[in-house]
Amino acid sequence: DERVDQRTCLICGDRATGLHYGIISCEGCKGFFKRSICNKRVYRCSRDKNCVMSRKQRNRCQYCRLLKCLQMGMNRKAVRADRMRGGRNKFGPMYKRDRALKQQKKALIRANGFKLETVPQIMSPVQSDYSLSSTIHSIHAMSKTLPPNPAALTPVDYERSPYGTPSLGMTVPGHAPLPGYHYPSFPNRTIKSEYPDHYTNAHEAVPAYMYPETYPSSSPPDIPEVILKLLQLEPDEAQVKARILSCLQQEQGKGRHEKLSTFGLMCKMADQTLFSIVEWARSCIFFKELEVGDQMKLLQNCWSELLVFDHVYRQLQHGKEHSVLLVTGQEVDMSAIAAQASSTLNTLVLRAQELVLHLHSLQVDRHEFVCLKFLILFSLDVKYLENHTLAKDAQEKANAALLEYTVCHYPHSTDKFRQLLLWLAEVRALSLQAEDYLYHKHVSGEVPCNNLLIEMLHAKRT
Repeated sequence: DERVDQRTCLICGDRATGLHYGIISCEGCKGFFKRSICNKRVYRCSRDKNCVMSRKQRNRCQYCRLLKCLQMGMNRKAVRADRMRGGRNKFGPMYKRDRALKQQKKALIRANGFKLETVPQIMSPVQSDYSLSSTIHSIHAMSKTLPPNPAALTPVDYERSPYGTPSLGMTVPGHAPLPGYHYPSFPNRTIKSEYPDHYTNAHEAVPAYMYPETYPSSSPPDIPEVILKLLQLEPDEAQVKARILSCLQQEQGKGRHEKLSTFGLMCKMADQTLFSIVEWARSCIFFKELEVGDQMKLLQNCWSELLVFDHVYRQLQHGKEHSVLLVTGQEVDMSAIAAQASSTLNTLVLRAQELVLHLHSLQVDRHEFVCLKFLILFSLDVKYLENHTLAKDAQEKANAALLEYTVCHYPHSTDKFRQLLLWLAEVRALSLQAEDYLYHKHVSGEVPCNNLLIEMLHAKRT
């Protein structure tokens, strides 16, 4: 094709030979990308991770060459692990959208893990099905990254939390496991060695905190750099709200036989919120530097915790004990929920509200929220990840930032750091019960299929 002959490779400028893995490129870069992905190569740059890519210089730095391939839109999932050509992929329909997203994000991966990038808001109002692949620019098919039996992942996941995972029977005083379901018994996990042993006592009462109105010095202490960067990465709440409302309006506008039930709409709301969470993770410091396999493991481990924590913090900001604020901005009376919801769902809602009260007594602020959210994202034990060094570094920096912030900004609350970590374990316990409830509703046909929420749910279950 003469038009192809006239084009140049988007990676190095050499003569292009066609469309390879999603972009116009030369044979050399096509082969390099295929070898790098198939062999799971890990490269390092000896300079500033910003090497010039040209026909003559492309072989000098493999790290920057692979980086350029990804930045320009080469698609990892187009490379088959078995080295065969073609084949079906359930995420195939998302290929074109995935490539368009990546091409619009000019600085998807920067040289320094802490260097922020500006990510344009380009997500469409209504997400397509199976979008975990598109939101993490190249998620592989589940069957290639999970054990033969996905359920085998479950016990391991519950052992991985660095802030300690309580068994499902462990609750704050006054709670019991959800009625009507049998929950597996997982042993209590201890906090890692960087925390004192007494952090694991989840039955411990949480005292109310009295914070000083003024700082000892004339100005507030500095905020740790990690927290400042996480604050900048927080999604725009108005945009998230508008997108979810648009999605729900389209659902309501469907024909009578296609309309979702109230519970179905709530699941749709959670599904769309989950898209925002994945997009946030995708732009997050440290996370964006990980390989796709590690990104999947982290998200599959904590997606329900992040949903629960997002809900809990929204109620914390809402500040009304007798009503619940939805992500769409609607306020629902607790009495209405009690009257219309099942006893199981009521138990979940009440347990979440009690968690809100405890966090309110701790006076959790937005700086602590973003740091805790990041710790949830990286809560998987690093030994289960390929790049355990980077993940461990992320955990240590976030823990250090949270400790520094709580000590400096709340000097009279010396126990706050420990209490925050303690209640993260309760967030996980609540999220596991919510997962179990959602799964039973899904099996009974009450939850819409073919969406990200159900895809993530099935990542742990068969």
